Amino acid sequence: MRRKIFWVLLIFVTIVFDWLALDDIITGSEPNYFDEYAILAASAVFFGVLAYAYLRKKKKEQPLKHKND
Repeated sequence: MRRKIFWVLLIFVTIVFDWLALDDIITGSEPNYFDEYAILAASAVFFGVLAYAYLRKKKKEQPLKHKND
């Protein structure tokens, strides 16, 4: 249960940082957008790895199908 709460909080914090980075990019309040784009790129990698791990775990849980079925 603690592990699940950790991941939910980590995902929530990542989404909040993404939202703040997008807000800075859209409103134009920063003179340099390198940090904002770095946050978005890092979160894209994070969510990609998370999706890959989830799909891989899901695939392992499925029973094997035979060719004759």
